[in-house]
Amino acid sequence: MKNLAVNADHASASRRWFRNMLWRAFPAPSEHDLANKAARALDVSPRQVKNWLREENDASLRYVTAVVMLAGAE
Repeated sequence: MKNLAVNADHASASRRWFRNMLWRAFPAPSEHDLANKAARALDVSPRQVKNWLREENDASLRYVTAVVMLAGAE
């Protein structure tokens, strides 16, 4: 039986989805500018935002919820 909690495809898709939400919530001409904007709004470091944008880390629900609200996603 497949364990969806550790499915690499699911992890990759969720990181990609969050990356896209970051771009939608914080439109910017570059990754650097977006990282700085988002870092101030979310009270995290720009490096953390870059890790999310590069799909290197998962964001906690706290940040996912904040970004979704800012992006206006339904």
